Amino acid sequence: MYTEEEEFDYNEYLNEDDDNNSRKPFLDKGVIIKILIIIGILLVLIFAVFLIKNKLVNKEEKPKEETPIVENNDDDNRVFNNNLAILQNAGIEYFFKDDHKPKEVGETVKVSVAELKENGYITDIFDYNGLVCGYTSSYVSMTRNKNDYLLEIYLSCEQQEDTVKYYYNLDYECLTCNGEEYEPDNSTDDATPDENVHDGTDSTLACSFGGWTTEYKADQSLERETRVLVKGYKEEITYGEYGIKSETPIESNDKIDVKVEAGTKQVSTLTDWVTTTTKPENKLGRKIETYTEKVPYTYKESHKEKYTVTQKSWDNNALYCETKGRLNVVCTYEKTVWETKTGYNTKTYYKYQDTIITTINTTYYSSRPKYINVVYTDYVLESELPSGYTKVPGSERIEYRYKDVCGK
Repeated sequence: MYTEEEEFDYNEYLNEDDDNNSRKPFLDKGVIIKILIIIGILLVLIFAVFLIKNKLVNKEEKPKEETPIVENNDDDNRVFNNNLAILQNAGIEYFFKDDHKPKEVGETVKVSVAELKENGYITDIFDYNGLVCGYTSSYVSMTRNKNDYLLEIYLSCEQQEDTVKYYYNLDYECLTCNGEEYEPDNSTDDATPDENVHDGTDSTLACSFGGWTTEYKADQSLERETRVLVKGYKEEITYGEYGIKSETPIESNDKIDVKVEAGTKQVSTLTDWVTTTTKPENKLGRKIETYTEKVPYTYKESHKEKYTVTQKSWDNNALYCETKGRLNVVCTYEKTVWETKTGYNTKTYYKYQDTIITTINTTYYSSRPKYINVVYTDYVLESELPSGYTKVPGSERIEYRYKDVCGK
């Protein structure tokens, strides 16, 4: 603050400030060093934060990379391999024990997993996730070779599919079930022992049939066998839920199935009305009504009437008398007169009827939707149609197999 004695000289202030600025540099050396130190510290802090962040991110991601998904895979494989073993046992029972094995060298017999289930060899097959494995594509087959049988199993599930093969000798003993090495003889030029044809010498001319085919060969040098195959079908019926019971009759057809049941129901009936003058007891199921009536009755009511009598003299018993002329006296008398009248009394009446519940027999009907699905077999001999299947009319197919004519 300046006083009047020390008046501020603005020009002198400007000159003084210019002198100071001309004497000092724009940035002091010490200030520059401080700025550089601050910038360095900031860079170090930023770099440290970046390293720490990357370390934390790597630490969080590392368990995900190292977490093996093995347990479920091992369990899945275990279940899948167990299912293969089930099909192997079913195949042994079907082909060997129940004698569905191929009879000729080169012949293959195949049975689907669906057929094995339908005929009681297996139950449902589920994978690790509880899903049913595909029955239409999965199968077990057996091929007759010269010196062995080849059992082939193909199983297809939702997540896995595989084919395994096992060789069995002619005595039905497994040759490769424990991982043994085995080289099968798949040639079909030699006949099976019961088909050998001898020429009377030590040498043997072996002949055997090849596989079945639809091709017909008119070749005299070949011996031919024929067979007729057919397709079979059956209707698989599934049902929905039964609807509400009804007493209205329902007729079944190819779309609905009807269930008829005997049952009972309760029917309510009312008795006739009963009229009484006594108030009835109010109980369950009783209907009460009240009404009134006027009942007539008679009674007599009296009143006084006056009458006059003209006579010759006064009568002291009269109410009064008057002389009428010289000789007549009119006397007035009073008498009691009774009149019959009708009156009415009010009378209350009650009427009631009771509810009677009776149990009677009746018939109930309920229906459920019926779904029909037609399932077909592959071509098989008519005698080998699975139980429950019917031949498809017109499905006959002729197949042939050939072998060289064998002679001495």
